[in-house]
Amino acid sequence: MPIITKIEIKLAYLNLIKHPIRTFFALLAIILGVGIFFSVNVASDSLAESLQNNLDPIEFGNVDHWIMLFRGILMILSGISLIVCVIIIKNLLEMSKEAQIYELGLLRAIGTSKGSIFSIFFIQIVIITLVGVLCGLILGYFLSYLFFGPLKSVLSNIASLETNFNVQLYISPFTFIISILMGLIIPLLFSIIPTLSATRINILYALYPHIRNKRNSKLTKNHISILKSIFSLILIIFGILLNQMGYSGLLNFSNNPTMESNISIIFLFLAGLIFISGCILLGSIFFSAISWVASSILKPVLLKIKKISYRNIIKNMRRSRNAFLMISLGLSFLICITIALSSINAGIYPGARMRLGGDIRLGTQWSGSQTYIPINTSQNLLKIDDVSYVCEVKNSLDGNETYCDDYGKGEYENVQIFVINTTAYAKMHSKISYKKFYGDLSFSEFIHQLDLEKTIILQDKLSKLVNKTIGDNVIIETKSNSFFPALKENFTIKGICNILPGIGPTFEEYGGINRYAAIISWDNYFNITGEQYNETTCNFWINCDNIDNANLVLSDISVLYQSLGAPWNSINFNYTWTYRSIIMDTIQVKEVINLIQIVIISILYMALIISMFGLITSMIMGVYQRNNELGIFRAIGTSKIQIMQLIAGEILIISLSAILIGIISGILTGILLTNIPFMAYVLFIFTINWNEIFYISMFMLGLNLIGSLIPAIKAVKIDVIENIQRRSI
Repeated sequence: MPIITKIEIKLAYLNLIKHPIRTFFALLAIILGVGIFFSVNVASDSLAESLQNNLDPIEFGNVDHWIMLFRGILMILSGISLIVCVIIIKNLLEMSKEAQIYELGLLRAIGTSKGSIFSIFFIQIVIITLVGVLCGLILGYFLSYLFFGPLKSVLSNIASLETNFNVQLYISPFTFIISILMGLIIPLLFSIIPTLSATRINILYALYPHIRNKRNSKLTKNHISILKSIFSLILIIFGILLNQMGYSGLLNFSNNPTMESNISIIFLFLAGLIFISGCILLGSIFFSAISWVASSILKPVLLKIKKISYRNIIKNMRRSRNAFLMISLGLSFLICITIALSSINAGIYPGARMRLGGDIRLGTQWSGSQTYIPINTSQNLLKIDDVSYVCEVKNSLDGNETYCDDYGKGEYENVQIFVINTTAYAKMHSKISYKKFYGDLSFSEFIHQLDLEKTIILQDKLSKLVNKTIGDNVIIETKSNSFFPALKENFTIKGICNILPGIGPTFEEYGGINRYAAIISWDNYFNITGEQYNETTCNFWINCDNIDNANLVLSDISVLYQSLGAPWNSINFNYTWTYRSIIMDTIQVKEVINLIQIVIISILYMALIISMFGLITSMIMGVYQRNNELGIFRAIGTSKIQIMQLIAGEILIISLSAILIGIISGILTGILLTNIPFMAYVLFIFTINWNEIFYISMFMLGLNLIGSLIPAIKAVKIDVIENIQRRSI
């Protein structure tokens, strides 16, 4: 790069102030992009520092993994704003080059070197970027306070931090350095291509506008389209593969995040961003056709102006496509996140039933202090109002003392034996719970296979470990204890399951130790062990007619136990038995989802606002480029209203095209991100909230329509005589 002179700096400065509105919106986009990126990192730093200073890690555990998880997700989301800024800057330089072609031709004709041309353009972006980064850091400093409350609440709910602490502002050197580098390097790096393009302007082409024809042959354009198609397909495939990698690690997620689960979740967000980028890039190849469809949809509004607006879009394809990319990127990611959150919300109640085994789980599932309660207690429970079904369940206490075909002996692997009442279990979960098993049988038929003598259902992972399948025999052995009498019997495998309601080990791993499940029926258990029906260690899984009354049912059960006398009245619901209702399990999940939604959606809406600034900048540049044309329109009698309609028509067509592709890309990505099996605490049921998508789309369309007023007003204020006489550049 040549030595920069004062003349080049002055020319760059004059070019910036010559177009103050364009410069202002480009600067504003960088300020918001850097500000959002800096603010979420400052909020993460401050929260982490406050936790380390106020909480005892021995008492509350290591919350650093949660901080790392939030930081990774928020950095990706805020990175979308920076990507939009990059597109804006690239568009700004490309259009600036087109607007100054005549001037560039004159500079080259009088001997100005290519290095000087490069310097003039590059200094412009350096000035905008430096000012934008500085102002962005200041904005991010104040903006970070808005994230303190939501992030603290999310962490407190997820990590069960039952304590109050104040979040003090803290900025780590890493955050400061990475924010400056991201704000400087990314815009400067992506400005190189249009800047180099400005240095290669053909002098003859620049000085004689009438010979500015299509410089690329049809073959070249076809080649470019083919390359874009290949690249977009590579992005789509890579996004799908990265998505699968994320899921494989995410299935191990239980109570607390690990480094593996953190990376997996971040992989999922990256996969979504890459997949969306591929879909949008593929859609941009057909932008001319999509914009024609959009213009046809808007024909009742635009009338005859529709043809001119569409022609101007095609005539300035590069500018239009860049604006299309800006809008569709942020919109599609917002839609896919909305779908993911809607899918989680749809799965909250079924997911809670999966964890609990019903609407209420009453008993002590893993503790050695389990209480002896008569099995016929379920008959009394069924008499309580709102109780529809009761299923009796018990399980082996210590999985590493239970063996399946000698698997686990001498190893730290848990094999849990679940004993269920098949009739009640099948009735409870045939319709209302998510389940997954292998074979063509109905759920009821699948479960009732356990009624046959010495039959068993194995979790799929366990069946693979012992190398057995349906029809094979396995030996189940447990050590003797007072809560779960010893078993050592040969069972026939009648079914293999992946996920079943309430059977925890079929959908989670605990504390880094694998759990595997084997399921037998009450009849088999009693026939083998000789355990009496009237007294057994027991859990009760209860379904309610109305899940909203689950907490009231728990209260009624407590009263019932007191009225029944011994041994029921000796139950201490706070200590001896654990009890959970679907209301208890879902309230916290809903609170966390709502808080996460506030943080994520607010960041993405900011990205949409930034894209609007980019569109305004593009249109203002377009107005400057078409001064001569707009002057002729005014001279032949076109009204100011029609001129405004012309500019607004272009923006509406581009916006509607981006919305159409954004909705398609967002829905496809939503399907990709929600296609996940049941995890420990989350069930995804693919759900599209069309109302939310409609409101988001209308917000984006309205935002851009309002933004179109600035270039439209600029267009109607042009001087007719002056702009007809001016050389069209």
